Amino acid sequence: MAKRKNPIGQPDQNTPVSWGRSVEVTVPAVLDPADPKGLLPLKALGDDLIVTFMDFEQGAAPDESDLVELGFMSKNGAFRKVDERWYPTNDPIAFPQTLKVPRDLLSEGVYEVATRISIYGSNPNEGPRKTLTIDTTKPNFGNKPGAAEFPAELNGTITETFLTQEGEVSVLVPWYADVEALDRAPYYWTSEAIPPDSEQPIREQEFSAEDIAAKRLRITVYADEIRYWGSGTRYFYYHLRDRAGNEGPNSFLSAIEVDLSPAPGALLPPRVPLSPRELVDRQQARDGVVVEVDEYDFADPGHWLAVFWDDTPLTEVPVDPSAFPLSVPVPWPILQAKGDGPLRARVYYRIRQGTPYGPPSPTISVAVNLTLAGQDHAKAPALINEDLALVEVYGEESQTLNTLLTDDFGLPASVLLPLYDAPEQGQLLELHWGSYPGVVAFYEVKPGDVAGKPVRFSVPWNVIDTDKENPALPVWYTTSNGVNQQQSLPTRVAVSIVVIEGLKEVVFPHANRDGVLHCCSQPRLWEGVTVRVKADPLIEQGDTLTVCWQGSTGLNGSEPIKGTYGEIEKELTTLPPGEDIDIVVEDYDRLVAPMVNNGSALVYYRLKKSMGGRGISKKEFVIINRTMPSGAVCSPTNDLCEEN
Repeated sequence: MAKRKNPIGQPDQNTPVSWGRSVEVTVPAVLDPADPKGLLPLKALGDDLIVTFMDFEQGAAPDESDLVELGFMSKNGAFRKVDERWYPTNDPIAFPQTLKVPRDLLSEGVYEVATRISIYGSNPNEGPRKTLTIDTTKPNFGNKPGAAEFPAELNGTITETFLTQEGEVSVLVPWYADVEALDRAPYYWTSEAIPPDSEQPIREQEFSAEDIAAKRLRITVYADEIRYWGSGTRYFYYHLRDRAGNEGPNSFLSAIEVDLSPAPGALLPPRVPLSPRELVDRQQARDGVVVEVDEYDFADPGHWLAVFWDDTPLTEVPVDPSAFPLSVPVPWPILQAKGDGPLRARVYYRIRQGTPYGPPSPTISVAVNLTLAGQDHAKAPALINEDLALVEVYGEESQTLNTLLTDDFGLPASVLLPLYDAPEQGQLLELHWGSYPGVVAFYEVKPGDVAGKPVRFSVPWNVIDTDKENPALPVWYTTSNGVNQQQSLPTRVAVSIVVIEGLKEVVFPHANRDGVLHCCSQPRLWEGVTVRVKADPLIEQGDTLTVCWQGSTGLNGSEPIKGTYGEIEKELTTLPPGEDIDIVVEDYDRLVAPMVNNGSALVYYRLKKSMGGRGISKKEFVIINRTMPSGAVCSPTNDLCEEN
């Protein structure tokens, strides 16, 4: 082939130099062109590895040749030529072109391939490198995989009922350290305890990235694949194959019984009627748990029905063919025999004719959760637990155990109790008060709470107000873990709150006839707003009045303004009979100024009798407007009604 006459690197003065351009190579054999690792399949290693490249823009000078070299080197290693080809500049080239990596270089490791192009045979220019990965190591490092694990719920037997309901059986494959996404497991189902090498897999399972992230490698065997092999002792095994095609040895076998025969006597699965929660909880236990058995073929009065709850036999009952469905109660000791759970109880039955029992019916699984918030008790599953601590109730003012007096009028009550045994975060205590509907207060168990910790509830006045006179008002609480409740015994609280009825609403003597206090009211708003309590024989010297004031943006006391509530107390040390009582709201900035444009104040008063009586007046409102028709706003520094 024609080459340059000048030494390499010294071009003829009349011939322009072309430096070529970098050309990216392609390796058609890689499994996934988008895979940055460039994994090669095992089958590609049996021959030279083809590498293709596209147009590299030949040199323009006639009678010359360009050189394309193929490099195959370790990752980040120096360019190592393994193949080359000269291209005469006079000859057209059909792309893509190919070069080859010799098969004897294709050993395990991570490599790079690239081309190096020399226009006219000089000034080589290396193109971008592409990574190739050669993996010849068998998955699980070639070790024999462990036996797969069948679901515990099968209890060692795959029944026709299970296959009909589920359509498949999912087995768990032991984790292996070098597993990667898209590894596959061809699997086998056989009746041979020592399977011959000629057995073929029935299907294969691919492991996803999600399976690997969860470290849960599952293989699904479909119902038809199991039925094909019939009943009896069957064996499951598998082997592993990675993406490159490396295959390991067969796993250890997993044995399972398969019973595909119809249930003797065409026994239908038993039924356990449950509440909508589909759960045996303590409420269901209180209502009663029964197992129902439907009619089966050839039922006879000489038969006996034996129901098994988690393999514990219930009391046998005689079969009455005219009384289907037959019902067998499940007593509390058997419901709780294997603990509070949560667990799933296996329920099935057998028919006894004479001495032997026939085959078991299909098994059902019943969810059971009898767990509690707080200690259990001897009378379980009764709702009331006499071992829970009783509450103690105290009035805000009287501070008398389990007693509320008139001094406690209008105030919340405190309820105290020590926390139950072994509290867990998120459990809930809910307080109940007499006949008041629903929950009046609650406490959620927090991290770090321990048994005996004092728990305090606050019962608002609006709850107490519903039953102010009751010599034995019951107060109790419930505990809940989100599944089951317990209830304490009630504490009887003596409630004797005497309330004075009929107290009239207040008046505002300085409001105009429309009930408005404005910029020109006398005295001015910032000089104090007078609230007048009209004379009332129920109000006497020695009593105490407390005016309650709430500022609002609405005209009728609606839309309260935050921070504008205040209480002004006045002791009536001297009060002539028949005299009105004026109480002045003096905190202008906080209680009056916020009502700028047609706001209002909602006002009432509380009466505290010197002899212990309590009362509360009706509510009244007064409109407060500090905005003049002109839009100007009056204030202590801007009296818009001053006389000229």
